Amino acid sequence: MDKTFKLGIGAGIAALAIAGGGYFFLISGRDTPTYAIQTVEKAVEKHNKADFYKVVNLESILDDSYNSIVEGVTDADKTMTADARVAIKNFTEMLREPLFLSLKAAIDSYIETGDFNKEENASVTTLLERTGLDKFEYRGVDSVEINPRNSNEAMAKVRIFQPELQEEFIFNVILRRNLKDEWQIVSLQNFSDFIGKLNAVRRVQLDKYLADSAEINARHDAIINDAEQKNFAIMAEGTLGQDKTRADLKALMLDVVKKDWETRKQELFTLPVPQGARTLHNLRMKICDLEIGYAEDYAQWMDDKKAATAKSAEDKKKLAQTLRAEDNALTRRMSN
Repeated sequence: MDKTFKLGIGAGIAALAIAGGGYFFLISGRDTPTYAIQTVEKAVEKHNKADFYKVVNLESILDDSYNSIVEGVTDADKTMTADARVAIKNFTEMLREPLFLSLKAAIDSYIETGDFNKEENASVTTLLERTGLDKFEYRGVDSVEINPRNSNEAMAKVRIFQPELQEEFIFNVILRRNLKDEWQIVSLQNFSDFIGKLNAVRRVQLDKYLADSAEINARHDAIINDAEQKNFAIMAEGTLGQDKTRADLKALMLDVVKKDWETRKQELFTLPVPQGARTLHNLRMKICDLEIGYAEDYAQWMDDKKAATAKSAEDKKKLAQTLRAEDNALTRRMSN
């Protein structure tokens, strides 16, 4: 089996224990936790859902990890206000059962076909991205040990590599004996630690994006402010009824304003955009497009003198200003 898994939340949690059979040093009799982990691997490889659920207590895993999942989703979205975070966390309690059903459906699909059927499980895909479980690489199982204080509990230390972390992380996968005396994977002891570490890395990436984009915007804002002063000067020296005035304004819009917004857009486009900044980044791309469109319409108005052309330019400018206010509000929230 390929060691790189694209996993659902539940499948991601359960599959952290997958694929380690040949690496274990313990004797893997049927009544050992090692055997349970090996069974997960074989069940996924053979698309055997019945065997998978014999050794994976998915309800227990999801229930134990639910709060960490919700915190991971809300903390990853830096555009949310504090009140919105609290409201969402409260609201998600109402969605616990529907969410579990959606996750189970995605996991069932993965076990049976090797695919999560993202078209039908789009909400699950979003959760995966927010919690960093959309893609990681299995690196091995270091050990499987029975709890010396409780012979019905064991821990498997499973190493994975998550690209955003750029280092390995060891999950403590907890197994317990059920009433049938069978070992099952029941929880991830340190899933919240994984979420916390991932969000800390994302915070650093987000701060870098905010700083780099702020430098770009400040530099180009200075050029646009200078262009606006030149616009006032041209208007002060003549009138829109004069050909020279209109020609000068057209040149200013096309050769300075439009070109500078195009350059700004390209510089912003080349920045690495962390997940938490995607909404803000897309907003900024839209602002650039509107300002470019405004400059083009304004220049065209200098030629055709049509009211419709002037209105088109004005509408784009007003919308760009509205989006810029939203940009400022998002940036303030994300900087806190």
